[in-house]
Amino acid sequence: MQSRGQLAVSVAIGAAFLAYQFLVHKITITGQLTPTTAALILVPFVVAVGWAIALELGLRLALLIIAALTLPCLAAAIIFGLPQPAIIFGMPHLVSNVFLLWFFGRTLKNGQEPLITSIARHVSGPLTLELEIYTRRITVLWSLFFALQVVFSIGLYAFASLETWSIFINILNAPLIVLMFVCEYTYRILRYRDHRSSIFSGLQFFSRGTPATKPPKVR
Repeated sequence: MQSRGQLAVSVAIGAAFLAYQFLVHKITITGQLTPTTAALILVPFVVAVGWAIALELGLRLALLIIAALTLPCLAAAIIFGLPQPAIIFGMPHLVSNVFLLWFFGRTLKNGQEPLITSIARHVSGPLTLELEIYTRRITVLWSLFFALQVVFSIGLYAFASLETWSIFINILNAPLIVLMFVCEYTYRILRYRDHRSSIFSGLQFFSRGTPATKPPKVR
């Protein structure tokens, strides 16, 4: 169980994240794109992407990749000016969901173990065939979820108001992910009562890095 100090830190981080999302939403609907507001939106996103890459490839390579991607963008912004506001405002949502779609979807290839299956096996030990099938389907479902996030974002940007689009990509993004976690977890504890790995166990697995693995050999 979490200590009071850890719980307080978690609550503070969650509150700060929500406040940040509302701030980005306000900047988006006002359309006030300046170097300061662009940095406010992109710097936390770049840090998060760097952390995710570091989990997969190591810190040094992550820094090299981030530098290789960031420096040309900064040079282009200095030479040609800032791009259209929508590019800046929509980039974190688009790139993060495309990345997560790849992160989950790559483990569905032949010869790979689905990501949710890896998490369940790491947390709970050997799985029954029924649970292996279920966790593969959940991996597919998460991949579909991230794909739909991208599709809805593009659709709302093309056909809805700027405010509606901003609410979806900034304010509703995190709650929708949490809702997916809660719905899947609730169904799982009702359907598979002996398999009760928690949401936090899965998050701890992610924080230690989750390289794609091949299915274990059956002896």
